[in-house]
Amino acid sequence: MPSTERNKAEIIAGVLSIVPGDMVFFYVKNRGIYGVWKVVGFPFFDETRLWAAEKQLYPYRFCFEPALGSFSIPVSLTDVLDLRDKGRIWTFDLNPVQQKNQYKITTAEAREILRLLLRNNTLQNAPPRITCPYDPGPRSVVDVDISACTDPGGFRYEGWLNAWLMRSFARGELKDLFGDYSEFLNLVPTTFNKVMDVFLTHVATMDGIEVPTKYTCIELKARKATHKDLSQTLRYEDWLARRLAGGDKQMIQSTIIAGSFSDEVREYVSERERIEEKTVRLISYRVSDDKRGITLRSHYA
Repeated sequence: MPSTERNKAEIIAGVLSIVPGDMVFFYVKNRGIYGVWKVVGFPFFDETRLWAAEKQLYPYRFCFEPALGSFSIPVSLTDVLDLRDKGRIWTFDLNPVQQKNQYKITTAEAREILRLLLRNNTLQNAPPRITCPYDPGPRSVVDVDISACTDPGGFRYEGWLNAWLMRSFARGELKDLFGDYSEFLNLVPTTFNKVMDVFLTHVATMDGIEVPTKYTCIELKARKATHKDLSQTLRYEDWLARRLAGGDKQMIQSTIIAGSFSDEVREYVSERERIEEKTVRLISYRVSDDKRGITLRSHYA
């Protein structure tokens, strides 16, 4: 169970990024990555004890089932490190900045892991029969209670804003602001010991061929965004351009979502758009008076 509200917000934000159909891999320390399973249904809350350890309840859960077959030989840690050195895996966190029991990776990375599982296991066995499957019974849906996690000025913690966004993206919402996204991740580790709050990929399909067209990185601030938050966003932009876009910064859609923005941030964004013809999107959020909804407003200066 989370010990603080801040921790609870981050846990819920993480689990709400998981949707039905997602592939599941398990990383076993000092052995490698096993797979592959598939998520069934949406995350839920259940305090039913599954094992003896009282402090390992993990009530925020999701169900999954075997997919494709049984792979007895895992992907080794050496292979994982090799993929990371080649830039084919970049969200897999071997030295976690945040202590979490699940991390979401991109579809492209999942394909790389699946490729190695198929390479290592030329013969696939049928998935083993689960003799005592977990039955959660009546499920309590994991949700974001806006009235319980906001003050008059907005969300108390960035984690709640992140959780609300994950819930919205999972429902297929916000495309009027961000375009048609193909996947969404949050709390993504980077190479400078910082986590990117939200990351979206945008893909166009032409004659059955998927072509990445844009990547969106989003920095969140529960209250006012300052020059420090802007600098962090620009670091993510540069990092993503080098990692994923061959140095093409035009493929990176940098965004800050906050309660408000300092004059310094507004002035920089306006000047950058004038000089470089590239902007950082500034989106302010507002909690409705009845604390039942959130509205987003996009503006640049």
